[in-house]
Amino acid sequence: MNDTELHGQKKDKKNGSGKIDQKNIKNPKKKKGWSKKKKTLVTLGFIFIFIVIVLAVIVGMFFHYTGLLDRSGDDKVNTGPAPIDSSLYVDEADTFDQKQKEEELKAELKKNSSKISDENVMNILLIGEDIRDTEGNDRGNTDVMMIISLNSEQRTITMTSLMRDMYVYMSQYDSSGKLNAAYWHGGASYLEEVIEDYFGIEIDRYVKVNFRQFIDIVEAVGGLDLTVACNEANAMDAPLSEQNKYLGNKKGTDYIDKSLYTKGTDDEKIDMHLNGNQSLAYARIRYNCGDDYGRTQRQRIVIKEIIEKSKKLSLVELDKLINKVFPEVQTDITNGEIASLLLNAFDYMDYDVQELRIPADGYFTDEVIWNMEVLSTNFQANSAFIKYIIYGDCSNIEEASKLYEEEIANGTFYQNNDVNNTYGYGY
Repeated sequence: MNDTELHGQKKDKKNGSGKIDQKNIKNPKKKKGWSKKKKTLVTLGFIFIFIVIVLAVIVGMFFHYTGLLDRSGDDKVNTGPAPIDSSLYVDEADTFDQKQKEEELKAELKKNSSKISDENVMNILLIGEDIRDTEGNDRGNTDVMMIISLNSEQRTITMTSLMRDMYVYMSQYDSSGKLNAAYWHGGASYLEEVIEDYFGIEIDRYVKVNFRQFIDIVEAVGGLDLTVACNEANAMDAPLSEQNKYLGNKKGTDYIDKSLYTKGTDDEKIDMHLNGNQSLAYARIRYNCGDDYGRTQRQRIVIKEIIEKSKKLSLVELDKLINKVFPEVQTDITNGEIASLLLNAFDYMDYDVQELRIPADGYFTDEVIWNMEVLSTNFQANSAFIKYIIYGDCSNIEEASKLYEEEIANGTFYQNNDVNNTYGYGY
């Protein structure tokens, strides 16, 4: 083939004009697929869908868990005398006149007709119901009455134990008796009302468990690590015997091995890991271990340890705990409030924890009425202590009692503690 023919073929490939036919040749630089803009939109779409799914799962789990709680309440009214453990009777004469005392208590109620409320403070009443009184259809008394107060302004959590033997007049039932009988008469709502009336504060919500449920909670967190004194270990046999009877356990179940205490003295202490049954017995010890004063202290120790153990649970363990415990808990805390508590949970871990026992030493007297040992309480002083510590700047009972005595001496107590003003203590 000569050069002329070859040149002619090249012309033909260029459409006879020497130019390449652009219509028949694809652009080699143009690639198939989505543009960068489309890819970005698709990626954002997948991210959005993922976020929606995660939120849906979280919301679903939240309502699943909160739906497990017992919100039924208990409005049943019990009249007549509240049940009393016969072992608590004493063979002593009455030390005061019932009618005269009732008139004094009625006058006390009028002083606290207004109640302190602060948007920065949430008071939750923790109620522990006596297992011995839950076998039938009636409510029991309450062996545990503790106010858990969250103060977001002061960044404090205050655990206030209320001693069950405080003698009160319950106007709704025209009846006098121990504070723990208020729950038996009218349930959690009436117990809240009586506490509010005598101490001049608002109780926002309540949480109630009985002894069996307490055991389940401790078991769910893996037991408690507590320091147990020798006299406490010995005293635990009695409540364990009683609990084993109601739980259907073999006699002697979970008794503490006394051989662990080499000295055998009351003040010898040993670090122990207690299961649910043992932890309950520890929290219920009364005799020979500080009586009810020591018991309320042990109850606060147990609650603090439960909180600490709960912080260390994995998500799987936490899920197991919630599914086990929530169906056994009766409360009136709303879903919105639970959500708020959860959102602030990590913040609460940095709050200072304060403890208070009411009535405080020196501001009550031991009395006897109807063969029952009761506490005749200085409600004015003890109400002030609660307000100073929960709402104010005092961090312990020593500071609160000092402030109270100073105000009484200076004649400024009633002015400073008028609930209608915001003088002095942030309430």
